[in-house]
Amino acid sequence: METKFTGIPGLDEILGGGIIAPSTILIAGNPGSGRTTFGVQGLCEAAKNGENVLYVCMTSKSESAVREGISNYDFYEESLNIRTFNISSVERDPLTMLVELGNIVASLKPDRVLIDPVTPIGFGFPEAERRRFMYSLNSAIGEWNAIVYLTGTMSQSDVCRSVISDVVEGIVYLSQEIERRGSKRTIKIMKMNRPNYIEGEHTFDISNSGIEIYPRITTHDTEQLSPETRIDSGIPRFNELIRGGLFELSSTLIAGNTGTGKTLFGLHFIVQGARDGDAGIISTFEDSPAELRRYASSLGLELEELEQKGLIKIIYTPPPEINACRHTVELRKNIEEMGAKRILLDDISGFDYVFGDPVAKREHVANMMRNFKDMGITSMLISGNRAAGNNVLTSEIPVSSLVDVLILLKHVEIGKEIKKTMSIMKMHGSDHEKHLIQYDIDSEGIHIGEFLKDM
Repeated sequence: METKFTGIPGLDEILGGGIIAPSTILIAGNPGSGRTTFGVQGLCEAAKNGENVLYVCMTSKSESAVREGISNYDFYEESLNIRTFNISSVERDPLTMLVELGNIVASLKPDRVLIDPVTPIGFGFPEAERRRFMYSLNSAIGEWNAIVYLTGTMSQSDVCRSVISDVVEGIVYLSQEIERRGSKRTIKIMKMNRPNYIEGEHTFDISNSGIEIYPRITTHDTEQLSPETRIDSGIPRFNELIRGGLFELSSTLIAGNTGTGKTLFGLHFIVQGARDGDAGIISTFEDSPAELRRYASSLGLELEELEQKGLIKIIYTPPPEINACRHTVELRKNIEEMGAKRILLDDISGFDYVFGDPVAKREHVANMMRNFKDMGITSMLISGNRAAGNNVLTSEIPVSSLVDVLILLKHVEIGKEIKKTMSIMKMHGSDHEKHLIQYDIDSEGIHIGEFLKDM
């Protein structure tokens, strides 16, 4: 048995390396979920790689009309063999179709076959006869020595009840949910003839280029030791308060009320790294790149200049467009391309648009931070965009317990003035200042002031 590539970005990673040949895979899902695109894209990419492929389509359209529809995708390959069967005929007389299909396969000897869809075949038969036909089809497929995809419009409960599930080696389930902000598409492996696939739901998109899958974040058990090397946070006095700077590969959460300078803390961190030769990435959900550049420039931080040198990259994702898995794939790609050593996420409350469940958000953030460490990245997360006076720390408890360093920024009324204050709530592996600390922001950035010992 041989492992072959699927031709669909992200799918080989989910499957743990590719698809086993020969094997039979059911591609099931609800209407509009992309089953046909999934199957045809896999065939076309295999054809470009020199494989002989066959698309068997149950339809009322002609072969030329089917080919014309497929040709609108960028992945289309002219050498794709297409054979159509009238859908009403295969519902009534599937055995004749099976004989004809056997002759076509014997003539073409394809490496991969897509039967799309398989569920209408023999639809007019009693259930017992349909089951017998499916066993006959499976027996025929066993003689083809090919990767065979079968598609079907089925709910997950339909899949569990169907005889098709018993005869295939793998089941891939696609779903589409229409939401206020658009379609949410997910894919999961319900069954596969290899043990190392990634379980759970993954998201995907469909465009003119076809399907692209974004595997969910997973972590691996590692015995990686935390380095004792300190790095410059970009705020000199703050480095003193944490006894020499942040630890390399650590994760820091800056939580604070609106207007406390959370983003500025992050910009100092990224800009200082770039000045020291460590490339950095800013992932922003709220401020556009132009807004960040203008803000940094007003405070004496040469963000745009460092961008032009390739030492900083801004990745902007408006909150309504956040796809957590796609976002992670994009970050990993840019980290690898830049050789980045630092990353700033501003702010992670943007994930609230994606995860209605705080536990799911916590799991995603935890896996994301572990991935950063595995990639050699020191991370800083911004969160807690609350109105002045709200309890920011309480709102961030689900995430704050995950990080190595927790900094809380608050507005405090002192006499008749509102002061900005900082509390270093924790720092794993190091002593740190325990007092409430006052700080100011001016045209040159953040300036750490005196301790407020009596508050």
